[in-house]
Amino acid sequence: MSFDINWSTLESDNRLNDLIKKHLNSYLQTTQLPSYVSNLRVLDFDLGKVGPAITLKEITDPLDEFYDSIRDEVENSDAEENNNDKKEPEHASIEHSVVNQGSNNEDSEPLVIMPSPNDVQFLLEAEYKGDLLVTIGADLVLNYPVEKFMTLPVKLSISDIGLHSLCIAAYLSKQLFFSFLCDVSDPALDDSQVILDPKGPILAATKPLERISIVRSMKIETEIGEQYQGQGSTLRSVGELEQFMFTIFKDFLRKELAWPSWINLDFNDDSEQ
Repeated sequence: MSFDINWSTLESDNRLNDLIKKHLNSYLQTTQLPSYVSNLRVLDFDLGKVGPAITLKEITDPLDEFYDSIRDEVENSDAEENNNDKKEPEHASIEHSVVNQGSNNEDSEPLVIMPSPNDVQFLLEAEYKGDLLVTIGADLVLNYPVEKFMTLPVKLSISDIGLHSLCIAAYLSKQLFFSFLCDVSDPALDDSQVILDPKGPILAATKPLERISIVRSMKIETEIGEQYQGQGSTLRSVGELEQFMFTIFKDFLRKELAWPSWINLDFNDDSEQ
């Protein structure tokens, strides 16, 4: 069953765009850069006006891993509360019942998050060939004839992203959990890559699946000063930079969004305003 989502609401949410931009920059700061690149950062992120095509495959209860994540969040909030001698628990806004199975000592049993009747999880098929745009800034370092001979500012635009995947979306405790499971065969995107069988033991994975791509196609355009466009060494470095960004972008999505990783959007703060 296919259905429409109000993509314009997400696209116009500057806070969401800024949050994704911040997360991307945090990831880039931990990425080891090659010698020909420095000062790599995201300048702008735009979800675009064209949303994905979503097909609902199954409705189930949320996975235990998501409840475990909320439990860890509550325990961390309690620890911060105790450190700050606060009187009111920070997790009071979470709508689920929290049960402590032991006494209030170091040997007490872990908290248990009791499911709510409103909890739900969707297995979805997502197909995206939209107009999302990521603008990247970097300094291109020319190491010939000597190391760091010249530094050139460049701007890269990542667009025309194509993906077709199975994913899960779970809503519980006013939080949305989202993760990609596997790629779906698509004649418009397939190449020589091996595509995972959607019926395989996907959720048994304990690390990102090596054969899931998520992003199957994208376009990278680079802007550089006209005075450098004809130089052979500059063009070679630009080509290497574009290939490097292609790899980084795909690796970021696989590490951050492919099961058993997920993105978590917390709407508890919104309900308190």
